[in-house]
Amino acid sequence: MFLLATVLTLLFGVFTTCFSAELLLFSGAGMRQPTDRLVKAFQEETEHKVHVNYGGSGQLLSSIVASGQGDLFMPGAYFYIQKLEKMGLISSRKMLAAHTAVVGVNIHKVGLIRTFDDLARPGLRLAMGDPKAMALGRMARKILSRSPLEEVILNNVVVYGATVKQLALYVAEGDVDAAIIGRADAFQFKNRIRMVKIPSHYFHPETVAISVLKGSEYPKAAKRFCDFMASERAMGVFQEFGFLALPQAETQKGKP
Repeated sequence: MFLLATVLTLLFGVFTTCFSAELLLFSGAGMRQPTDRLVKAFQEETEHKVHVNYGGSGQLLSSIVASGQGDLFMPGAYFYIQKLEKMGLISSRKMLAAHTAVVGVNIHKVGLIRTFDDLARPGLRLAMGDPKAMALGRMARKILSRSPLEEVILNNVVVYGATVKQLALYVAEGDVDAAIIGRADAFQFKNRIRMVKIPSHYFHPETVAISVLKGSEYPKAAKRFCDFMASERAMGVFQEFGFLALPQAETQKGKP
């Protein structure tokens, strides 16, 4: 009886190992905090492992196309998933949260920057996301293109960042006075960064979505992770880190 139990235990262990997956997720750097927590929870509750490659969404898209590797893609804007869909590289996706932009202002400069138009003040030092490398950079250029002060504000830009985390650190450390960053990133540094609203007619929040890549070696496990990330529990974690819930109409777009 003992021998039989031992054999069954060993066989069950082999069976479980055979069906565990090593997933590779490409994620926008701006989602790092909620993603780290949710990945840990997913791994504790399943036999699957999730390795995360964080970076600017544009850079990650280029890596996926060039390498043909990866199981999941979660950029800071749905635009990047749409680009891969047009290439036939996406098998399914889920809408997750709203990625909202704000003007992040260093706490020592709040007297100078109270409104979006104050970014045009002479002598300010601003940071901007690289629109070719990251979702927030692309969003920031869209916002500025709708402002009559676009050129004046751009003249105050002294550095371009590759990720939103980099931009938030520039502001928090006082290397620059302000930058257009994600609400979630300003929320992370709330003791050192103050948020200034961007006029609603200048932009619409981006949609954060997660997708299963068509070349995934573990499509069922990848789909399970997508469903986990789109659960109410996961949405609570995203909101805890400053992301906003999507309108119901937006969440419906991710359904098959």
